[in-house]
Amino acid sequence: MFIKAGHRKVLIVDDDPGIRQILRLILEVEDFDVVGEAVDGIEAVPQAVASQPDFIVLDEQMPRRGGEETAAMIRNMVPEAQIIAFSAILDAKPAWADAFLRKQNINDVAPLVEGLIDLRD
Repeated sequence: MFIKAGHRKVLIVDDDPGIRQILRLILEVEDFDVVGEAVDGIEAVPQAVASQPDFIVLDEQMPRRGGEETAAMIRNMVPEAQIIAFSAILDAKPAWADAFLRKQNINDVAPLVEGLIDLRD
């Protein structure tokens, strides 16, 4: 499968440093370019604007600014980015996300992003 350059940049947003590290490792092993990590929406928005990621793995529940509010801001500033809601509490994809992944299924993150790439191309 041919993946266009520039369709593999990912921003990770989660308040748990262990989760961020695991996501980074999984994605980098699958040749994704992790362009940044943020602990909450306050950090995520300027990073998204600066790095212009193709995909954002966005925790739903974080201190200071949660996933829903962060997603709305990012959609206005980086409309091409696809947002993956990443949550331990949600049971289904929220309206603000393009895809959804439960934290217990963290190992499925790379195939999920690959599937979103296929839909883009």
